[in-house]
Amino acid sequence: MKGASVTKVVLRAHQREAVDAVRRALEPAVGSWVSARGLRTQMVLATGSGKSLVSVRSAEELRAGRVLVLVPSLDLLAQTEVAWREGGRRGPMIGVSSLRGDEVAFPNTTEVEELVDWVRPFDRVTVFATYASLGLGTLERAHNDVVSDRRMINRRGEGR
Repeated sequence: MKGASVTKVVLRAHQREAVDAVRRALEPAVGSWVSARGLRTQMVLATGSGKSLVSVRSAEELRAGRVLVLVPSLDLLAQTEVAWREGGRRGPMIGVSSLRGDEVAFPNTTEVEELVDWVRPFDRVTVFATYASLGLGTLERAHNDVVSDRRMINRRGEGR
């Protein structure tokens, strides 16, 4: 449903605590140094405790543009995309997986060039991948290509 408003779910106490912890981990203090690798964190919560909701709300509160969401399985990849949409995340969503057609409702690829082409035009995009895809180099090479692209644009004064 395009244009449908999303009702904000009130976070439970443990979810609010988790969102606050994610924000503390990913919001650098004024004047602090940030590694060239960027800021990253990992969230560990029990099954059924609302990891997807905590993740979506954390991204929203951090005003995160490009987000990489890692999940343990292909089944959870598709399920998590739905949860992020229901949680209020907007913008393009892309999967790095072998899922196609009826298996998934959003575009997926395993090709670096295709992933870069899909992500490049957007400042706000969510990429979903499995833990296993980290070792294949697709995400790493796509990230390097997009980061290099952004640096070139900024040097020419066309970017932010």
